[in-house]
Amino acid sequence: MPFRQLLGALFSGVLVFALGAAAVPRAGHALTDVFTVSDIAVDETAETAAAAREAAHAEGHVLAMQKLLARLLPREELARLRELELPEIVQFVRDFEVEGERTSDVRYLARLTFRFKPDAVRAFLRAEGLVFAETESKPVLVVAVYGPAGEAMLWEDANPWARAWALRRPGEWLVPLMVPLGDLGDVASVDVNQALSGNRVHLAALAKRYGTEDVLVTQALLIGDADTGLATLQVGSSRIGTQQLQTMLATYAQEPGETLAELLNRAANGVDADVQEAWKQRNLLRPGSQRRIIVSAPITGLADWLEVERRLGGVAAVQKSEITLMSRKRTEVDLTFVGDEQQLILALAQRDLSLTLNPVSGWQVRLSEAPEPTVVPATPTPLEIISPNVPASE
Repeated sequence: MPFRQLLGALFSGVLVFALGAAAVPRAGHALTDVFTVSDIAVDETAETAAAAREAAHAEGHVLAMQKLLARLLPREELARLRELELPEIVQFVRDFEVEGERTSDVRYLARLTFRFKPDAVRAFLRAEGLVFAETESKPVLVVAVYGPAGEAMLWEDANPWARAWALRRPGEWLVPLMVPLGDLGDVASVDVNQALSGNRVHLAALAKRYGTEDVLVTQALLIGDADTGLATLQVGSSRIGTQQLQTMLATYAQEPGETLAELLNRAANGVDADVQEAWKQRNLLRPGSQRRIIVSAPITGLADWLEVERRLGGVAAVQKSEITLMSRKRTEVDLTFVGDEQQLILALAQRDLSLTLNPVSGWQVRLSEAPEPTVVPATPTPLEIISPNVPASE
C-alpha cells in the first residue's frame, strides 16, 4: 500500500501542519513529552513534488522512530532490536506536524515533529522482551575544562572544549545538558582548580545560578599535534551533585582528515551519549518488577494534594495511584509502580517530590520546591586525567 494511503487509513485526518515556528527544546529544558520527537529534517527528490513529499514523510517516520528508540533503550537493548518496517512504525504514531515546508517541481524539504502513542510503544518494547527507561532527569550543567592541571583552561575564550559544547546542537534525550554563559558571575562561582578537584561548594554555587542540581565536570586533554592528524583526545567526565558520583573515561583517536574542532565535537557527542547511557541504566523499567506501597502525603489544603497528584501523574514509573484516605492534614495513596523503591525515589525527585521512609509512619511523599544543590563540603576527588593510557571508548 502506498504510504499516502497507509497514512490515510490509520490517521483519518490527524496530520497537523504548523506554519509558524515550532517550539524545539533547548539545552537545559525538559522535554515536554518523552514520546514526542521534533526537528526531524527531510529532503527528498522524486519525479514529482507529490512523490517527493510522500517519500520524505515516510523517511521522517523511520528517522523519528529511530530517535525515539535511541532515547528510551540502553545500548545493549538497542542492538538487540529488530529493524522495523514502515507500516509497523505508522501504527505507533499519533500525529505529526510539518514546519518549514518547501517544494519545487521535484524536491521536498521540511522539518517534522512526531507524537508517538506511549502505551503502544511501551507494549511493543515489552512484547519484544526489551527493557527501557523513560524517566527524564533534571537538567545537568556542563563545566568543560581543557588541558592538564597547571595549564588547564575553563572560562578563557581560547578554551576549545568549552567552545565545542557551546556550538553543538543539543539532543532531545532523557538528560538535558546545559552550557553556562561563562560570564563574570560564572567566573566568580568556580575556578578551574575548584572544578578539577570536584569542589561541591563552588560547583553548587555555579549550578544555583542556572537552577540545576547536578554539574558534569568534563576535562579534555589533547595528546599529540592535531595538525598532523595523529592526535588523541582523552576525556574524563564526572557527574557531581544529588546523584551518586559517576566518572567516565574515554579516548578518541583523530580520524583521517578530521580537524581538532571536529574531534572535539565528536568527543562531546560521545560524552553526552555516555551520560544518557548511565542515566538509563539507573532507571530501567523491567517487566515483572511492578510493586505497591502505601504512601502518605502531609498536606495543608486541597491545593497541596492537587499539586502532588499532578506531579505523580508525570512520573513514568508510577502506573497507578489510588486514594485510600483523605483528611484535612494528610492523604494516603496506594501507589503501583515499576522498579524498586530507590528508582521511585529518584524518579519522584525529578518532579520535585521527596519520598522518604519514616520508621513509624511508613513512606511519605512531600512537595520539594526545586531544592538548592547540596553544598556539604567533601574531600576533593581529583578529576584530572593522570595516565595517558585511558581505555578507548568511542
